[in-house]
Amino acid sequence: MKRVKALMMLMFLVTFLSGCWDIKDIDKRVLPLVIGISKVNNEDYKVTVQIPITKKDGEISRIVTSIDENVSSALGQIKTNSENAVDYSHVRLVIIQSDLSDNKEELKQLVTFLMTSREFPTNAQLAFTDVPIEELLSNINDKLGVDSTSLYDFFNKGAGWAPEILSTRIWEVYRSMFSYTEDITIPIVDPGKDTVINYKGAVALKLGELTQRIDPNETQLIKLFQNKNAKGKIENVGFASVMVTSSAIENKTLIESNKPVVSINVKLKIHVLEREAGISNERIKKDLEKLIEERFNKMFEKAQENKTDIFGFGQYFRNQIPYDDLKKWREGYYPDLKVDFQVHTSME
Repeated sequence: MKRVKALMMLMFLVTFLSGCWDIKDIDKRVLPLVIGISKVNNEDYKVTVQIPITKKDGEISRIVTSIDENVSSALGQIKTNSENAVDYSHVRLVIIQSDLSDNKEELKQLVTFLMTSREFPTNAQLAFTDVPIEELLSNINDKLGVDSTSLYDFFNKGAGWAPEILSTRIWEVYRSMFSYTEDITIPIVDPGKDTVINYKGAVALKLGELTQRIDPNETQLIKLFQNKNAKGKIENVGFASVMVTSSAIENKTLIESNKPVVSINVKLKIHVLEREAGISNERIKKDLEKLIEERFNKMFEKAQENKTDIFGFGQYFRNQIPYDDLKKWREGYYPDLKVDFQVHTSME
């Protein structure tokens, strides 16, 4: 009878406790929020991680670097050599040094790894930097310490605050590498002298290849096409400065003689912050409309030349072009795309 009871107890423990064998207590784990990836002499990968360390009198952080043939091995080395269990599942931002991004195939492999490895959350932000990763993370460490969530907050200020800052997630970059009709833009950041980060604009990525750089003033237009409000954007037209208080975008599309045509109407409501004496509202509105229209036309001309659909116009025509022809969008349709872009402003 005792033997039967012992056997039943053993079966109970095996059934209900077997799923807990690999659980690690939270106080034994460290949760990096920011990871930087670069290359050394165009060969090995260098992974740099800011790791928060809990002490009796508070928290400190340290920068840990590992170099290996691939990213997964470098991450594994950091796990192995850390006194606590390193858990990458809470990473909020992955920063890639721009020299690595010059190699299309390596960049595609890296994004695929970030998407499929299950080490990182696929909704983590992705950004590029032109400076060494250690310099950027050290600047974060010096100014923020362990409060790295502020870096994530930089890309998520909310409506009405810095609407020109782009926010791009890992899964969005991965999806764009296989899209026939849409390319993507990724923000560039550098360490600031007095602030944690300087926003340097963005790069356009076409099927994993970097094709052009975009000025910080221009990235707000891309967000407008993503149906994100331009509220809070400050524009300077020389003799006056205005703030956008609301925005809306409308489009009409058609295929004419097998060529795509799109009409875009952007409606902006503005508030005049300051102006020179004698400048009328009509002149401010007219010059602002001209400024934004010229900015768009310059961006679109360059993007069309690079066959990079940074505004996602191809998405508008997915229901008008036969599915088998969508793969020809960049080479066959996009170079012939005609865009009538008009801005209409009104005073608040």
